[in-house]
Amino acid sequence: MIYCKKIMVLAKKELRDAFSSPLVYVLAGLFSLMMGWLFFNYLVQSKQMTTTTMTMGVITPIFGNINFIFIFLCPLITMRSFAEEKKQHTLDLLLRSELTEMQIILGKFISNVAMVLFMLSLTLLFPLILSFSGYSDWGVVWSSYLGIVLSIMAYTAVGLFCSSLTDNQIVASLLTFCILLGSMLLVISVNATNNYLLALMVQYLTIPFHYEGFTRGLLRSYSVVYFLSFYAFFFLLTLKSLQSRKW
Repeated sequence: MIYCKKIMVLAKKELRDAFSSPLVYVLAGLFSLMMGWLFFNYLVQSKQMTTTTMTMGVITPIFGNINFIFIFLCPLITMRSFAEEKKQHTLDLLLRSELTEMQIILGKFISNVAMVLFMLSLTLLFPLILSFSGYSDWGVVWSSYLGIVLSIMAYTAVGLFCSSLTDNQIVASLLTFCILLGSMLLVISVNATNNYLLALMVQYLTIPFHYEGFTRGLLRSYSVVYFLSFYAFFFLLTLKSLQSRKW
């Protein structure tokens, strides 16, 4: 209980600092503007296409775009996590506090995820609008939201690790973006190989492959295991990065 309480104290402190700056609000505003414009266009197009369902014409593409946009937004949210602490020379003080390295990682992880979920919550207006049109396939909508949340947490875990490697926020952001974009490009590149087993193995290691199942309403146990393993792996890398300061 005390272990979790210390994590939440750090998370609340990080959230207060984040929401006292305009960055989160600016990103949230731009995100809402882009997604609102895309949602409106998908709705208009779906009315013109009689052979396409609302799920295929609106839900699937809008959640695909949400996932893609967060590949750009998450690096901007997470870039300051450890890089700013290093630049201001406060990371060593934080490491000497009563918090363990893992508590620090989890506290910053929770605060960053909360910021991104705040931005994602602005899209809940879309299902509300669809409900007025008689849309009923809510299983796909909520599974897509679950997939987005799991993906966001994965992007945040990568961002924390990259931020722990440098004291430059721009470098941390670019490194995170390159890793996340590389994961997407990896899925595309393996489609060119004739080795089915190799393609399947590489696809399993990428986030988009598992996220795609959620957008079709498929809740696969191995995808949940993948995401949990992904978080644990990058938490471990971040932990080793912080511990390397003591070497």
